[in-house]
Amino acid sequence: MDDSIDDLLDLLSLSEQGEARFVGRGSGHAGFGLFGGHQLAQAIVSAYRSVDAQRRLHSVHGFFLRGGDGNQSISYDVESVRDGRAFCQRRVTGVQNDKQIFDLTASFQTPETGPGVIAPTPPRGAEPPDGLPTFEECMQEVGPIFGEEWSDGPRPVEYRIENAPWAPAGPSEQGGINFWFRARRSLTDEPEIHAAILAYMSDDCVADTLLVPYGRTWGTEGTMLVSLDHSMWFHSEARADEWIYVEQWPVAASGARGLAQARMWQNGELVASVAQEALTRF
Repeated sequence: MDDSIDDLLDLLSLSEQGEARFVGRGSGHAGFGLFGGHQLAQAIVSAYRSVDAQRRLHSVHGFFLRGGDGNQSISYDVESVRDGRAFCQRRVTGVQNDKQIFDLTASFQTPETGPGVIAPTPPRGAEPPDGLPTFEECMQEVGPIFGEEWSDGPRPVEYRIENAPWAPAGPSEQGGINFWFRARRSLTDEPEIHAAILAYMSDDCVADTLLVPYGRTWGTEGTMLVSLDHSMWFHSEARADEWIYVEQWPVAASGARGLAQARMWQNGELVASVAQEALTRF
C-alpha cells in the first residue's frame, strides 16, 4: 500500500530545466486524461521552489485551459510577479506539446501574528475515520462506476468515506461528499509537500457533488464533468500524514456550469477552503 504514496511523491519530485522551468512526469493514466489535482500539486511545488524558505503558501487560483495527456510530462514555467516584504506572488504556466494547458497564480506570506483569530465551528456529527469504509471497499460494493482504471487503481492516500453516492450512508444532507484522508506513512516536514498533497486531494471529487442532485457520477454514460477553475485558501499549516476531514457540497448550477465548495479540517481546526467551477453536460 505504501507504493501508491511513493508514486504521488515521485510526481512531486520535479526536475529543473533552467532557472524557472520545472518538469513533472505524467500520471500514466490513458483512460481519463490528466487529473486536475496532479497539475495543481506539481504547480505548487514549482512555485515553492522559487520563493524564500520562510514563505508559506496561503492561496492558489488555477485555470484548466486544455485537456492534458497523462502519458506525457508537463513543463511548468514560473514567473515572479511580485516580491514584497510580507507577500509574494508567482504565476505558473503548465505546458504540453508547446500549448498551455494550465495557469496558476500562487500567493505566499511570511508568517506573522494578527490581532486575533476567527474560528468557525467544526462540522457536527462527523463520523471518525475508524470504521468508515475505504474507497476500495465502496467500489467492491457498487462496481467500477468511474471506469476500471480509476475505480480499481491504487489510491495515493488512506481514504475513508463518510458520505457519497457510492458509500453505504449515501450523500450528506447538503447533497455532498465527505471523507477523511491521510498519507499511508509519515512524510518529511517540507511544507510544499503537505500543501501539494492537500491541493491534490482538494480536486479528488469536489466537482462530483454537482452531479449528486441528478443521480449521476462522471462515470455515468453520456455525462461530461470537466474542471474549469480551482481556488484554494490555506488558513493554517496542516500535515497530510495526519487525518484530514473534507466536507464538500454543490452551491449553484446554471448555463452548463456549476460551483462546488469544500472545507478541510484537522484536529477541529479549519485548515483550508476550496471553490471549484466545472462544466457539466449530459
